[in-house]
Amino acid sequence: MKALILSVSAGGGHKRTAEAIKNHILINSPDSEIKVLDTLRYIHPFLDMIIVGTYLNSIKIKPSLYGKLYDFTEHNTGIVLFSNIVSHIVASSLLPLIKEFDPDIIISTHSFATGLITSLKKRKKINIPSVCVITDYAVHTFWIHANIDGYIVSNDDMLPQMVLKGVPGEIVHPLGLPVDPFFTKKDNEKKVFESLNLDPNKKTLLIMGGSLGMGKIADIYVELTKLKKDVQIIVITGSNKKLFNNLNKLKSSSTKETRIIGYTEEVNNYMCCCDLLLTKPGGLTITEALMCNTPMAIFSPIPGQEEKNAEFLYRHNLAIELNSSDCHELIDSLLDDTNKLEEMKANLVKYAKPEAGNNIVLLLQKLISNS
Repeated sequence: MKALILSVSAGGGHKRTAEAIKNHILINSPDSEIKVLDTLRYIHPFLDMIIVGTYLNSIKIKPSLYGKLYDFTEHNTGIVLFSNIVSHIVASSLLPLIKEFDPDIIISTHSFATGLITSLKKRKKINIPSVCVITDYAVHTFWIHANIDGYIVSNDDMLPQMVLKGVPGEIVHPLGLPVDPFFTKKDNEKKVFESLNLDPNKKTLLIMGGSLGMGKIADIYVELTKLKKDVQIIVITGSNKKLFNNLNKLKSSSTKETRIIGYTEEVNNYMCCCDLLLTKPGGLTITEALMCNTPMAIFSPIPGQEEKNAEFLYRHNLAIELNSSDCHELIDSLLDDTNKLEEMKANLVKYAKPEAGNNIVLLLQKLISNS
């Protein structure tokens, strides 16, 4: 199989999904040739800086404004049309690479990249099977494009949502989002606790804010230091050095055993060892927690897609909602409620899709053979 995977580096989830698909293809078909492209950066670094930079700054500085824009564009065809015009203008920049690489299939893990594929197919510049992987737990209008042969979505709830937006149900595949194959290969839990000098018999809480270390993590940590229970805490700050330094200062006066970790490739080990994950509801973070069967407590969702992701979790009793103030009482209550935690874990098993990667490869092979 020769597969071209188009991604965009807006946050970590889109690229991680692309890499996960690549690795699953190579495991199932070792002779395959896979190219993962940071699409906007390839077209022009300035375009990447404007689009990705604007997105990242908006969710950091003024997330409420981003949320309003998200809601507005859900129903405003004018902005969607403008985005499609931009896609139409820049899509031809991909043609030389596509013609040289000559892929059997094109996969996109970002809505903008999906628009580029649609533009090229609409103008009959390419005639290659194409698949879009929606990296959240609800759909937005920006993801919906014509001339796409298959949509891979994270959960069954999204099928009727897609149909309502005009996508034929037969091309929507609720296979789940793929995580990298290594993610399911956790180290021995005892080894992880030993490496952090933590007690494997004590309740362990993990706080995360995605690859950018976003959200009210410091406030949440302060709340956890008020817990009546004798817990130990792991905090992953990602690339947020300011947060890393701030938490180390807070840790010095805390009565709770705490480990502050920056960027790490061992999220799977920490997730599998913790009793509760406190996190923003990014699409890939949710998927990883489902794979580890780790109950979640949600804080600081980005208005828009992460709020929709959180609604999915609450609807199916996979997580509880946290406010950054006075949440220690809620956490204490949950940790005391063994039945509630076990019920959440059972639901996590029900909604996890551990075979997503393999099933996605089977779908790609089918689309190629039918083309």
